[in-house]
Amino acid sequence: MGKKLTQVSFLFVFATLLVVIGHADITLDYRDLWIYKWVYSFHMPLFFFLSGFLFAYTYPANKMQGMRFFPFMRKKVKRLLLPFLFINSVIFVIKSRFVPAELMQNPLTFSFSSWVESMLWYPIGFMWFLPTLFMIFVFFSLLRKWIYVNVYLQMGGVILLFVLSYVMPNMQFMQISVAVHYSAYFGLGILYCIYKGRIDAILLRYKYGMFLGSFALSASLLPWKLVAALVGIVFSLILSLIVEKRSGVGLIHLSDYTYTVFLLSYFPQMLVRGPIAHAFPEVNQYLFSCVSFVLGFSLPILFGVIYRRVKDANRLTRFVGLLVGL
Repeated sequence: MGKKLTQVSFLFVFATLLVVIGHADITLDYRDLWIYKWVYSFHMPLFFFLSGFLFAYTYPANKMQGMRFFPFMRKKVKRLLLPFLFINSVIFVIKSRFVPAELMQNPLTFSFSSWVESMLWYPIGFMWFLPTLFMIFVFFSLLRKWIYVNVYLQMGGVILLFVLSYVMPNMQFMQISVAVHYSAYFGLGILYCIYKGRIDAILLRYKYGMFLGSFALSASLLPWKLVAALVGIVFSLILSLIVEKRSGVGLIHLSDYTYTVFLLSYFPQMLVRGPIAHAFPEVNQYLFSCVSFVLGFSLPILFGVIYRRVKDANRLTRFVGLLVGL
């Protein structure tokens, strides 16, 4: 990412760290911890907020009007649906063959119909994010001519999306209901990109007071999900503005691998949660959670660093790179 996106690069690294922390649960007791509840209060809204920011950053007003729908969506199929098809299928085989049905939220059987269900209606675990983001891109690219209008219509559109997410019927197909819900945060990310200078000026003027205040509010685990998510996003923005000028190049380079970490961290974390934890029941579960976090973040990065050296060797290696977010 360019120099202007140092802040957003940091935010993607931060959000990815939160995801790996959230997935480091070994037993259900982990979900009673403050850190788990805090992470889940805002980490996914933050991801969609950042995706909306990048959408507007990549397509400013002059480019948005000339954006062609089908070429744009073809890129999103490669970026989102190909990894989804591959990784969701791999996890499907593992879970349907080796995990007892009573341990799964949506039980799987090793059959074609169950696989189709996992692809179109009930993605496995964290994989719901990919079809959800794809549907959001469909929605916003169709409405691209109305994105850069006056601020009142923009804010009205975001508020309408929030309202729709609470009143519309549940539609599981391709995560449509979930996409509507997170579209509001995606829209907020677009607004932040458009009005970034003004918003940052306000945040920086009172940065330390707002940083401490937003963290205190966020850390108190507000019972209102929408408010908790918005406060968490504000906290993340202020943190990124404070850290931005102090960020080392190495930290920013990590943002090149955040998508790969998101896609592949499940596998080392599943290995720790399953066979390793069951083989050593006497070991403290929170020690395993720490191991899960370290391996879940570091192994995909190590894989990405090594794979980038051979990625362009031929068509096959480039295709595999697409499947794992490189």
